[in-house]
Amino acid sequence: MKLNFPSSSNTEQSLNSDSIDNLSTNVSYAAAVNLLGQKALSGIDLSYLFQDTVALVSQILNIKYSRIWQVLSDGNSLRKVASLGESSLTTDAYEIHVGINQGLKKILDERQKIININTAACQIEHFAIPSPPESVAGLSVLITGATKPLGFLEVYATESRDFSPEDIHFLQSVTHVLATAIERKLSEALVYTQSQVLEQVAFGVNLYEIFNNLCILLEQQLPGAYCSILVVDQDKRRLRGGAAPTLPEEFAKGVDGLMIGENCGSCGTAAYRGDTVFVNDIANDPLWADFRDFALSYNIRACWSSPFTSHNGEVLGTFAISHKFPCHPTPHHLEILKTATHIASIATETARAAEALQKANNELERKVEERTTELRRALLDLQTTQAQLVHSEKMSSLGQMVAGVAHEINNPISFIAGNLEYANQYIDDLLNLIAVYQEQYPEANPTIASKIKAIDLQYLCQDLPKLMQSMTVGSERIKNIVLGLRNFSRLDEATTKSVDIHEGIDNTLMILNHQLVINSQLPNIQIIKYYGQLPKVSCYVNQLNQVFLNILNNAIYALKANVEHWQSTTAIPSIIIKTSVKEDRVLISIKDNALGMTPEVQKQIFDPFFTTKPVGQGTGLGLSISYQIIVERHQGQLNCISTLGEGTEFLIEIPIQM
Repeated sequence: MKLNFPSSSNTEQSLNSDSIDNLSTNVSYAAAVNLLGQKALSGIDLSYLFQDTVALVSQILNIKYSRIWQVLSDGNSLRKVASLGESSLTTDAYEIHVGINQGLKKILDERQKIININTAACQIEHFAIPSPPESVAGLSVLITGATKPLGFLEVYATESRDFSPEDIHFLQSVTHVLATAIERKLSEALVYTQSQVLEQVAFGVNLYEIFNNLCILLEQQLPGAYCSILVVDQDKRRLRGGAAPTLPEEFAKGVDGLMIGENCGSCGTAAYRGDTVFVNDIANDPLWADFRDFALSYNIRACWSSPFTSHNGEVLGTFAISHKFPCHPTPHHLEILKTATHIASIATETARAAEALQKANNELERKVEERTTELRRALLDLQTTQAQLVHSEKMSSLGQMVAGVAHEINNPISFIAGNLEYANQYIDDLLNLIAVYQEQYPEANPTIASKIKAIDLQYLCQDLPKLMQSMTVGSERIKNIVLGLRNFSRLDEATTKSVDIHEGIDNTLMILNHQLVINSQLPNIQIIKYYGQLPKVSCYVNQLNQVFLNILNNAIYALKANVEHWQSTTAIPSIIIKTSVKEDRVLISIKDNALGMTPEVQKQIFDPFFTTKPVGQGTGLGLSISYQIIVERHQGQLNCISTLGEGTEFLIEIPIQM
């Protein structure tokens, strides 16, 4: 009869196949126990060890049925963990509650190691574990641990049989191997759990994932138990869900938000007291008076909860072990509670420290970013201020030069204009005298006649008054230009003054008149005015003139920069200026018919130092300064409307009275 063992993922955890194949009913019990001991020492998982054990026992004793029952964490329940010959029954789901079976409970309490089952129906009195079908004789051997029973190893025969003392000794040896393996696994598992979870803490795994893994690992050491963690919320008045991998989902949701206080269940009371609370039977314990029905409805009968704290004693949360049946904690349970709370404390404080460090880093980065932004802004403001000062100084120097030139021109032109009237009178008198001479002496001598012919006296008399009139018009034009230059510079007007806006626009256009020529093949830039009826406007005159100059300069530059466009079209490059009144404000529109701007350029035109002109042809400050003058100095608005291919319009809006 050969023995087929369950497969194992670890080849080192399987018995030597040659040794197994050579086993038979005649093999010595000692050799079989030795082989099983080797397998247990190899570190094989308990589930594989249990299944291999029932297979080995069935083969050695030449019986049909063999199975192992393990005592669960509550000490009041048995779970079938391995069987042979019962393929129709699942080993994981088959459990027996000892608390309602006094005979079985007595056997466990008194540690009755050997139970003979030898009745016709294979059912002995007070033994509630049902026997397999067709079984006639059976033997149950207690798996005894150092401090408590760990389970049963059962064998059943389908024919009458008296088990010999050798058979019983063999089974007791097997249970000793199993007990040693189970307790060693429990001891190693606790160390393994600490190592695994602390490694996750060191690698910065999410705190709630650590809690969940901790509960799962500990539940593997406490068959049939529920492990769960609750954490104290920010207001330190309630406990919130941290981890409950196998608790009934609705029960876990129900305790999320549990108040911290006396008589608030095991966890709420433990967090309130700062000490471990043991409730062995929820049905009778006053700490669960308000939550008893809720817990019992989910078959929760026992709950032991221990708080975990920070290094300074602050309660951070609770770790709980719950059971389906009333029970008392064992030293192993106490060790697990101690270990779990220690690990939970380390994990929570590490997570808090990491969170605080991350928060500090984020705050530091934010402050550095804010400071960097401030420094950048300050640097930009400084550069802008310096550039504006330079620009203002240039404008001031230009104004001074313009005013000086105007003054220097004004004196001689005033002298010329003042004497032209007398010159016209003298010339008229001389021409009249010549006319009298010609009338009195119609016949001139040859010398005079020759001179009259040489100078074309008749033409001279006709053209000289026209010449003097042209000189008079030219002097008036020069006087107007000088006046416009003086009005544009306005050096003596540092405060607001009520002025004619149209005069400022016209003076600016006069200064820019020479720039309206594109080239000899194209028509000059047209200036089209639609002036409305404007009242006098209170403003900083020289600054407003500077705005007109900057905007008109940009319009002229845009029109002259697209020579190819004007050569390929019949359209005439134009600047349209409109003025109007809207309630208590004056509206000024300056629009060109150039090629317009892209949206990206349009967003930046009022930024300091932004320019589309080549290096050396602009500082990028004209429109930025214009925006400040209109918006900040005059409490007005300056907007730009531009469509690519259709031109650009600047809209100026300033109050009539500041």
